[in-house]
Order: sequence, then C-alpha cells, then structure tokens
Amino acid sequence: MLDLKQLNYFITCAETGSISEAAKLLYTTQPSVSKAIKALENDMGTVLFDRMPRGITLTAKGREAYRYACRIVNDSRMLEEMSRKNMARYLRISLNPSSWFTNQFVEFYKDNYEKDYHFEIYTAGVRTVMERVRDYLSDIGFVYVMEQQIKEFQYELSKNRLSFYTMQESTATFYPGRRNKLYQTGQVNQQGQAEQQGQADQPGQEIPMEKKTDLQKPDQKWKVSMDEMKQLRFIQNYRDEFLELGDREKRGVFSWEELDVAVITNSDYIMEKMLRETDLSNISGSYLSDDKKAANKGIPLEFKKNKIYFGYIRRKNDEQNEMIDELLEFLDEKLKQDKLKDTEDK
Repeated sequence: MLDLKQLNYFITCAETGSISEAAKLLYTTQPSVSKAIKALENDMGTVLFDRMPRGITLTAKGREAYRYACRIVNDSRMLEEMSRKNMARYLRISLNPSSWFTNQFVEFYKDNYEKDYHFEIYTAGVRTVMERVRDYLSDIGFVYVMEQQIKEFQYELSKNRLSFYTMQESTATFYPGRRNKLYQTGQVNQQGQAEQQGQADQPGQEIPMEKKTDLQKPDQKWKVSMDEMKQLRFIQNYRDEFLELGDREKRGVFSWEELDVAVITNSDYIMEKMLRETDLSNISGSYLSDDKKAANKGIPLEFKKNKIYFGYIRRKNDEQNEMIDELLEFLDEKLKQDKLKDTEDK
C-alpha cells in the first residue's frame, strides 16, 4: 500500500541522486530511507533506481513514477493548505527571472486582493520551468525563448505533452553597462563623447542621465558587432539551455559559446545594479523593466534569428482555470500598453 511518506522519500532521493543526501534533507537515517525505497519498489513491482558506485539514478520506470509522485504529493499539499486556510483558489507559477513580470504580478495581486487568491511563485531557467509544469509542480510557466532555440524547444514540449503560447515577440538587445565603452560610443559627436568619457573614468561617479540622453538621438542607429562583444564580459539571468546548433546552423547566428559570461544570476536587482555600476553587459529581449531601461536604451542585435518570444507553457488538455485566464488577460493588456508606450516614445 503506497503512502505519502514513501513518495516523499522517493522524490527526495530522485532529486538528490543520493540516499545519504536524501536522509539528511528528510532528517532521518540512511537505513530508513533505503527501507522505504525498497518497500515502494516491492509494492510497485518494479525497480525505480539503478544503484551506481556513487549515488543512484532513476530507471525509465522510475522517471515515469517520479512525475506521478510529484503530482500526488503536491496535490495533497494543496488539499492541506485549502483545509487549513479555507482557500478556494490557489495558483502555482514558474517563470524565468523577470522584473517586468514581477511588477505586473504585484499590480495584479493588488487589483484582486479582495478575491483572496493565493500563489506560489518559483523562478528558474527555461528547462526547469518546463519540467515543473510537466510534473504538476506548477500550473503555468512563463518563459523567454530565443528564435534559434525554437526547434529544440518545440521538440521538448511535444515530448512532454506541453504547449507554448506566444504573448509577445521582441528583438534580442545588447545592453552595455554604464562603465562600458559601448555605453557612450556609437554615432555620436566627439565633443559629447569626450565629455562623458571623462566622467566615466572617475571611480564611483555615475554618469548623469541628462548627459546620456543628449548623445542618444532617436534618429541615430547604434550597432555592435560580434567581434566587439567577444571582448566584453556579460551578466545573464541564465544560460541558453536549448542552444545546441551544428556548425552549419551557427553561421550568422548568435552563440553564447563565443562570449564571456562572467556572472549568472536569477536576481534582476543584481542585474540592474551591475549594469549601473560596472562595465558588464547583458543580452535580453526589449521587454526589460523600466529600471533596466533607465540604465541604457540598448542596441538591437542584427543577426539571423534575432527574435525573442515571451509566452507561457501549459499541459495539453488541462482544464480551464479561471485564475490563469484572469492573469493572462491582465498581462496581455499590460503588453499592449507597453507596446503603445514604446511606439509613442519613438
């Protein structure tokens, strides 16, 4: 007879790849965990783990069982929460780190405060977000996917019986940090460039925004080459997890492998702070928060497949969810407002 304790032990072992590590996280002994896993395998009549010289790995049956176990355990937690807090509505969201989404979510929560909605929010890279939706750890996942990743991304979605719905298409954009030479250069007048360069060379002094806007005329077109970017250091939210292109496909296409990613973070606050105070650069879509845009306007990258798609992942054949529908309608309206604002700014 299966029980939740066994399933919790099984999930923890699967995620740590080690019975001893699982025992530490579960605050129990290694023999207790081993006994629970063995009993679960006997009850199910199948081997869930391959025992390796160092650790354990899920078998094919084990991977399938893991997905069902995650769903059962998380559903049971939701039932407990509903019983304890008398919650009628609960939504679990996974997403790529995004201060834009953060700002919209805060506003959405305030607008719906009287409805007593409850949320669980988890930030991660594209693959993890996809797996959390697949494994019923999240009800919906919001991700940003580069155009050159789409083929591999769609394959993974199909394999895991998931669907992706695009909400916005933007252009991959290069954002140089304020102490980066490309922050000040471009098609600008030499006098303004020299004046601002002198200020940037003074340690601890921030470049006034009014000086910067004098140089960035709306009709000026900045450009940055791959050779220039190879000389720079970058800060990124997460690596391109799906980018596995052959040499033929890489021709004329942007590739992380050729760039020096010095800092990887899941914090947009750290991202914006580093762009304001260092020479690190960032490549993102043109969907960034107002704080990051304030650091610099960015330079659209001109290479093949330079689009970035923002959208959401859901399980195929999922039932309609009122909270999800309300959130999507809210975000869609905000995206339209942002697009209109960008058009007016131009």
